[in-house]
Amino acid sequence: MKINKNLAEIITQIRNDNLESRSHSRDLVHWEEDHRLRSGAAKAIVFILPTKGCSWALSNSGGCSICGYLYDNPQHPDFEKIVKSIRGALKGKIQKDEKYSIKLFTSGSFLDKKEIPTEFQVEILKEIAIYNQIEEIVIESRPEYISSNTIAVLSEVININKLEIAIGLESSNNEILRNSINKGFYWEDFEKAVKITIDAGARVKAYLLFKPPFVSEYDSTKDILYSVSKVVESGVDTISINSISIHRGTLLSDLFEKNQYRPPWLWSLFLLCKEIKTQFPDLRVICDIVAGGTKRGAHNCGSCDKDLIEIIREFTLTQDFNILNKDVQCSCYNEWKSYLIHEKLSISDL
Repeated sequence: MKINKNLAEIITQIRNDNLESRSHSRDLVHWEEDHRLRSGAAKAIVFILPTKGCSWALSNSGGCSICGYLYDNPQHPDFEKIVKSIRGALKGKIQKDEKYSIKLFTSGSFLDKKEIPTEFQVEILKEIAIYNQIEEIVIESRPEYISSNTIAVLSEVININKLEIAIGLESSNNEILRNSINKGFYWEDFEKAVKITIDAGARVKAYLLFKPPFVSEYDSTKDILYSVSKVVESGVDTISINSISIHRGTLLSDLFEKNQYRPPWLWSLFLLCKEIKTQFPDLRVICDIVAGGTKRGAHNCGSCDKDLIEIIREFTLTQDFNILNKDVQCSCYNEWKSYLIHEKLSISDL
């Protein structure tokens, strides 16, 4: 793996210091939410599968500098219980006249055989394939687990055209991947995985991370815009702008506690959505703001947070650019601009 050894050592030590707080719950968590399919409005049923967690996070390289999901995973998953729970949840929630997306999240990689054995990957997807109302099946995976053979196994169970593989690319800049996030792969690995997926008839959603550690807010804005252009060129038609929320037991959390990191401004996310949709009107742009309006998530001054979060949420669900033209005024808009200027950056388009 391509890593910054010094960064990896720091992250590994932080992880080891926090592993004792790891959860041992083996219960499946799920909920229903509004969603935007490529074909229009729908419902999504989100499943958080209690697997052992991300193999990269469990490796000697310590995982990513910003991710603490590992601490929410049990050490010994019960896959038969997981399949049974999914079966019961779908039976209780799927309505005849509704359209659905099913999101299978593991806090790691669904396609990692060490995390979910292939037989249980297949069993889970068999439960989903029963329902014609399900138009989209979203799984997450790192690029190294995506192969023609892996996808071929899934295509024997589901209509592969319904499959969307979400990849946490975070940035197309290899220096950021290595020296900020400790991602363990490069842009070229993502590009290869995208080609394999699209050639097989499935789709890719790219997660892009806004404001990773050691990257200024303005530089991250520029990086997101550049990364979107590269991702679109690779054939991806959906991107998700993931704004930082600070997880406990991470390098990012240590920086935050030492007042060496401020989570992103909502104004920046608002600007990004407008700019991306202007440049790529046919791109499906998702921006779900975890912990928005709190000190550990994207926030402004507190007075305008709720309004901006609602506008971005409504835009995500409708993909209607006009929603982003709503007039939101707050004195902290000037504070945000001053913050960027304080980073010694020239803002010519604000």
